[in-house]
Amino acid sequence: MVIVTPGIRPEWTLVEGDDQARVMTPKKAIEAGADYLVIGRPIRDAADPAAAADKVAREISETQSLETSK
Repeated sequence: MVIVTPGIRPEWTLVEGDDQARVMTPKKAIEAGADYLVIGRPIRDAADPAAAADKVAREISETQSLETSK
C-alpha cells in the first residue's frame, strides 16, 4: 500500500484560519508513514515558488536523514 498525504503545510507557512481543515507538516507526515506528500498552495502561492519548493525539499531531506539515522 502507498500512502499519499494531502494538506501538507511546511512549518513556515502555518497560519491561523487556514481553510484546509486538517494540515500536517512534512516532518510529521513522514514520521506518520507517508510515502508521497501533496504540497500545493505553499509552493503555488509563494512569492518565489522555486525558492519555496527548494525550501520544502530541504525540509523533507533533513527529515528523511533523521529517520534513516534512527
